Amino acid sequence: MIVSVGVDGGQSQVRLAIAGRDGVHVVEGVAHSDGDTVALVADGVAEAWHRARAVDDEPGRMVLGLTTMPADDSEAGRLAEAIAERTGAREVWLTGDAVTAHAGALPDGHGVVMVVGTGIACLAIDAATGASRRVDGDGFLLGDAGASFWIGSRGIEAALRSADGRGQETSLDGAAVQRFGELDTLAARVHALDRPVNAIAHFASVVQEHAAAGDAVADRIIAAAAEEIARTVLAAASVVTPAPVPVALEGRAVADGTPLRARVVARLRDEPGVRMVEAAGTPLDGACALAAGTARPGYERLIRTRRSA
Repeated sequence: MIVSVGVDGGQSQVRLAIAGRDGVHVVEGVAHSDGDTVALVADGVAEAWHRARAVDDEPGRMVLGLTTMPADDSEAGRLAEAIAERTGAREVWLTGDAVTAHAGALPDGHGVVMVVGTGIACLAIDAATGASRRVDGDGFLLGDAGASFWIGSRGIEAALRSADGRGQETSLDGAAVQRFGELDTLAARVHALDRPVNAIAHFASVVQEHAAAGDAVADRIIAAAAEEIARTVLAAASVVTPAPVPVALEGRAVADGTPLRARVVARLRDEPGVRMVEAAGTPLDGACALAAGTARPGYERLIRTRRSA
């Protein structure tokens, strides 16, 4: 049986689903700092596919929205080829995770989607004109302002500054010790971790917990993250007309009930140029819709690499 397959490839998780079926299959994510991302992504997708498939399933079109989309066309081609070889997919489409997030969150293909995970994925599309803009998503070294790595790194830094007298006292001290060990050797241990970006990003949830509990330092970090996210959204929305532009928030860092989501929504609520809407679906839903051909026409021009058997 020929099936359509969607993949949401993030730095914390790679998630795969077969369009029209229940069930999401999750394997470890891949970050740029992890090594050969082409091999790692291909291996992860193959592992998830073999967990998901029934005995008589054959993958037709497989669509991947990737945080680690290769910048080089030859590397993207190598990835598409590797995935086709490992899974038997007849077609492999590769694109950035912002594209699949947009297709999942905004079924009419119009507005801004902001996904906040380990990093940022933000894409604006004007369905009438075809205008589009990607904002930030530049990785933990150069951008991804307000995302989980950004928050987590500042939370750990605040703990270190508190401990050595440079910063304000904060309950993040104890949280950092509990997560990473004693503060006097914490920096060396974090730098030596196999996946430091992932570990630091996971500390963002701790910062959010301490902000919700009233820690002033943690709260300032979350407030600053929300401001960065709002700036990114507004920059993206400037290419979309008419106002107010629909804006959907996605990602575990801005899940319902999180301090970060509350701050972002409050910051954007009074902006006349945007209108907050609930995301209709996830990036994985968007990947599945593109694979099955049920997404709104127009996203095809944003698919960077295609490989057909």
